[in-house]
Amino acid sequence: MLTDSPKLRYLESLPFEDQGRQLILLRDPKKISEQALAVTPELYSLLLLFDGKHSILDIQAEMTRRQGQIVLQEELSRLLAQLDSAYFLENENFRRYHSDLVETYRGQAVRKASHAGISYPGEPVQLSETLSSFYTDPKAGGLPGARTKPHPKALVAPHIDLRLGGATYTHAYRELAESEPPDVFVILGTGHMGLPQLFSVSSKDFETPLGTAVLDRDFLQLFREQCPAPLFGEDLTHRSEHTIEFQVVFLQHLFPQQPIRILPVLCSFSYLELCTSPYSERTRPLFWKFIEGVRKAEEQSGKRVCWIASVDLAHMGPRYGDASRPTERDIEQASAKDLELLDQVATADAENFFRLVQDEKDRRRICGFSPLYTLLNLIDGQTGRLLAHDHSIMDPTGSFVTYASMVFPCEPVKS
Repeated sequence: MLTDSPKLRYLESLPFEDQGRQLILLRDPKKISEQALAVTPELYSLLLLFDGKHSILDIQAEMTRRQGQIVLQEELSRLLAQLDSAYFLENENFRRYHSDLVETYRGQAVRKASHAGISYPGEPVQLSETLSSFYTDPKAGGLPGARTKPHPKALVAPHIDLRLGGATYTHAYRELAESEPPDVFVILGTGHMGLPQLFSVSSKDFETPLGTAVLDRDFLQLFREQCPAPLFGEDLTHRSEHTIEFQVVFLQHLFPQQPIRILPVLCSFSYLELCTSPYSERTRPLFWKFIEGVRKAEEQSGKRVCWIASVDLAHMGPRYGDASRPTERDIEQASAKDLELLDQVATADAENFFRLVQDEKDRRRICGFSPLYTLLNLIDGQTGRLLAHDHSIMDPTGSFVTYASMVFPCEPVKS
């Protein structure tokens, strides 16, 4: 209908070049839709009119004004059909598709690997060989020695594509390989999709090419008794999120002869949500309720817990919304800021860490803010140390991501 007012869902936009043409790739950051659509910058600017307030007639008139020639309704109809078939519009078609996804996922016994064959090999032997090769990379932590240490209280590891940052992961996992395994790994993943309740706890086992990591259901039940029900109702976000899956793969590779017990938790909130009214009036109590609930569950379980924060740091360049291509100096400055931030992480100073991100207004887009801040409030001032820090160039625009590995031993680090 010409009087309909289409509304575009929130989409991620990535600039790219194809045979000399500047284009923008639209995709769903929530991964509810797996499709992508390339549009010109001119068309992208007009998509801003798909806000639920402008009718198709309004949009047609604006397109005609901008292009200096009449835009046919057939053109708009084709565009709307493309957006609708990709589930990019807020409408009944999308709601029906989303509802079916939720029902299907909840009916699955396990959370299946979503990045096998994409970010790492999908065949078990090849995957195991690839993971082993990371430990001998020039940037790696080296091959693990004997298991002579108590298990770490916590690890910080990257969640960047294994093909880019695999060597940096090994610094954290070598520490784990040289220690006695804990009873359960609570993996604090970065939730890139946003969560109204700040956290989402999965109640599924995690399946990868290396086997199945078993959900610690006893720990989960203790946690359920302490925390509000909505934390367990947003588990569709786990379906395509990679940040826990990548840690599970490394854990299974380290302990091939025993089942890995996990509690998978996605953390997704910004510093603004915790310190800016009116958001903070709702989110702060939710955050502290979560922290209190996890602590009580750990105490009541009597289990040896290792916390793993799955974290990347700075995201800079046109891919992430910056206007210009980063220079080597930009990378150096971002890395220096990272190290300043990680100094506060190493001392488990949650509030100084928070203030540094806040003072900088998160200009570097620290996507691991939420699991890091959560971790620091869970480990009670435990001292840690930085093991490795690196960056990867993500695309031809020079956009880059920084990341690090850290360990928090059960015994305080002695200077």
